[in-house]
Amino acid sequence: MTVIIEEGLTPSMEQWELWDRRYRSEGRVWRGTSRIPVPCSGRALDLGCGNGKTLSALADAGFEAYGVDFSPAAVEVCRRLLSGVASVEVADVTELPYPDGMFDYVTAVHVLENLDDGGLEAAAGEIRRVLAPGGHVFVRAFTPDDMRSDGRGDGIYYRFFEVDVILDVFRGFEVVSACRQDEPTRFGTVRSRVECLLRKPTEPD
Repeated sequence: MTVIIEEGLTPSMEQWELWDRRYRSEGRVWRGTSRIPVPCSGRALDLGCGNGKTLSALADAGFEAYGVDFSPAAVEVCRRLLSGVASVEVADVTELPYPDGMFDYVTAVHVLENLDDGGLEAAAGEIRRVLAPGGHVFVRAFTPDDMRSDGRGDGIYYRFFEVDVILDVFRGFEVVSACRQDEPTRFGTVRSRVECLLRKPTEPD
């Protein structure tokens, strides 16, 4: 198992404040479009929805789209940009405000990097809980070789993953696909991420 945590940083209750400040100062922190697999249809939940980059992709794919973020400022931005398109709530990914089995699809795009070990297990447990039997989860996360792993200096907590860590966190799920993608940039750095599409068993473990 490979987990690297940015030196000198630990998760704390102030993390949401750092993200909130970032969204209040920058608004649309994440630009462009999010490319995600579409393994099913129905109701989908985007974890750590930010300004709605992945959430809008879910809505465009025809899902009944929901999103959560622990930053009130991010939720404000998301609601403004996606008014009438998606339902967005302020909530922590480790304690989701939805009933068991509500969703057919859950996306966790660059959100697990911000959780410590306890938070990671709690978030995975919540994903299991809110997914319907046979539902899918898609995880995208940075690897230790990504250009961002040398430290960002903004006080926000990050960790970095290899594929085996994600598969272990979601042990018992069917692996639909799991890969690592490395893309060199024109600046001589590398964008490196893992992408895993997993399916919840239709029968209890």
